[in-house]
Amino acid sequence: MGFLRGILFLESEPMSLDMLAEKTGYSKTTVRSNLNYLENLGMVVRVVIPVGKQHRYKQHRYALETNAEAVRPVVLSAARDEIRSILQALNQVEKNLQARGAAAEELGEALKKTRQFYEEMDKVMELMNLFTLKELIEILEKNKRSE
Repeated sequence: MGFLRGILFLESEPMSLDMLAEKTGYSKTTVRSNLNYLENLGMVVRVVIPVGKQHRYKQHRYALETNAEAVRPVVLSAARDEIRSILQALNQVEKNLQARGAAAEELGEALKKTRQFYEEMDKVMELMNLFTLKELIEILEKNKRSE
């Protein structure tokens, strides 16, 4: 999917399935499946272009979503999913360490610091989801510490 997104990023015009299949070397079925997934995520938009005499026929082309606000929820969701996966792994490691006793106590302290970092990152992602990009920039600029 990253390859498809990269091609769409570099192209100035929306591209058809045939064009994308040719550029990637993937089958049209694979391209269509990945584009449908990206479209459902909001990262790609389908553009309908009339073709033929009197525009009786339509052709679907695909373009990368360029509206940052449309893509932002997808990016934040992916980041939060990754953070939650890491927190789950840390929980499992911590459970395994508890069975090891005093030898693992030092490692346990490092785990606590790591867990705190990821919990704070999860909170940041949660808060970022409450505002638009413009609002976030305004808030951060207003509260920026003087250097």
